[in-house]
Parts: sequence; structure tokens; C-alpha cells
Amino acid sequence: MLWCCAFILKILTGRIFLVPQVWSIKKMIFAKSSHNQSGTVRGVMSCCECRQREDAARGSILYSILNRGAQCPRGHLETATAQQLCSCAYKRKLVLIRAPGLVFKAASEVLVKTFRFVKNVPCFRGLPTEDQLRLVRNSWAPLLVLGMVQDAVDFDTVETQQPSLLHSILTHSKERQQRTPAETQDPGVPVGDAEGIKMFLVRCRGLRISVKEYAFLKGAILFTPEVMDLECRDYIQALHREAERALYEHVRTDHRGNKTGRFGRLRSVLNTLRCLDPEAVAGLFFRPVTGTGSVEEHVLAMFYER
Repeated sequence: MLWCCAFILKILTGRIFLVPQVWSIKKMIFAKSSHNQSGTVRGVMSCCECRQREDAARGSILYSILNRGAQCPRGHLETATAQQLCSCAYKRKLVLIRAPGLVFKAASEVLVKTFRFVKNVPCFRGLPTEDQLRLVRNSWAPLLVLGMVQDAVDFDTVETQQPSLLHSILTHSKERQQRTPAETQDPGVPVGDAEGIKMFLVRCRGLRISVKEYAFLKGAILFTPEVMDLECRDYIQALHREAERALYEHVRTDHRGNKTGRFGRLRSVLNTLRCLDPEAVAGLFFRPVTGTGSVEEHVLAMFYER
């Protein structure tokens, strides 16, 4: 206790100076801060995820709404440049079709034409009705996108104007509940999904896929043995293998000089089609017109159309 009092007394009388040490510590902190500024871009990329975690820990939704314009916590780079560079903000953007009526009509025509092709395949007609419906429900989205490549159907998108969360809460009342599904506007799809489909269309058109290759690709997409509750799973798996084998034989015959590269690119097309999100396809081409109603009903209606 005595040595502590003596130490404090020396500080007060000026016999011990802490200023140089404090200044050196400040210099070290400033140097570290300057060094970290070179990693600004890396910090920007994770800023939204960090902010989301912090907002989730802060409590109620109302608190987040009322403090939306408040100053950000220390350590976050809150500038226009940061917002432009932030990949999280880019991924959250939603887009809609620029001419939804025209694209809806074109996509519907493509799907009707594709279903006519499917129903003319003898192996498909020989399947039980339930298996036919299960396969159609599973494959309509990739079949539509592949048909859009074949028929050269293109589309443009526009970014949606999203209302604030507070506005959505205040207007979510009887007026919204009284709307029919077709009158309820779809908010759009993520810009990454829309641009991915557009890039896929461009890439496939560059391959100059032939009519026979389109037929084999559609068969490989349609006959997917992984679909749940299939009655004739083994037979469908055999049809799937036969479609891929026929595609390989066609490429081997017509592209002898580049059969390996050609077949690999077509297999890449198949893999991309299998990874398509049906919700993104429906949100782009159908929901701007049908609203939040069942897209599956619209698809099945086209399947049954003669």
C-alpha cells in the first residue's frame, strides 16, 4: 500500500513521465491502422455479414428499424465506395423481367412445345401416369431454359424498387390480405440467379447445339432416376443412361476431331441445367404475370394442353 502511494506521488510531482510511453503507443496504433487500410477491400467484403450478426444480437426488429440510419459501430467502413464493393449488398438486389407479358408468352410457348416433344417419346408414354407427372414436376424448369436456348428467346431485367421494412410492416394489413394471388406482385429474384441464366443462354448458343443434341439433352434431363417415389425407377435410370450414351455416340460420329471436348461441354450444359433453381426460373418468367399463385398448376395445365 505504501509503495503504491509513493508511486502515485512521484507521478503527481512530475518525477515519472508517462507521456513518451503513451506517445509511442499511439504511434504503434496509428501505424497498425495505416497498415490495415490497405486491407479495406477485404474488410468491405465481410462488412454486411458482420453487420447482420450484430443486428441479430441487438434485439427486436423495431429497434433495427428505428436505428437504420444511425451511425455504424466503430470499425465498419460506411461509405458509398464500401457499399459498391460489398458483395453482400449486390447479392441482395432483386430484379424483374423488363417486359413480363411478352416473356411470359414466349416462355409458355417454349414449354408447350417442349411438352409436345416429351409426350411423343414412346418410352415416356409407356410410364405410369404418376411417374410422368413426377418427372415433369422435376424437370420443367431446366427443360424450359434449354428450350429458350433452342428457340433463341432472350430477356432483359430491371432492378426492383424495394420498400423499406417499416413500410412493408405498416402496409401489411387488410388491403394486402384482400388481394388475389394474381394481384400480389412478386418481389423479384436475386440478380445473381437472373444473370446466371442469361450467361447460360449466351454460352449455350455459342456451342451451336444441333437438333439431335437437343433431343438427347432433353431426354437426359427428363429421365432423372433421383426423383422421389418413382414406381419404375430402374427403367427410368436405364432411359437416362441410354440418353447420355446416345449423346456420346452422336458426338463421336459427328465431331470426330474434337469428340472429347465437345462431349465434355455438353455434359457441362447438363450439369448446369440440373443445378437450376426452379423458384428462380418461376420468379423470372411466370410470377410477374401469375403473381404468387401456383406456378406448378400453370405448368401442368400446359402439359395437359393438346
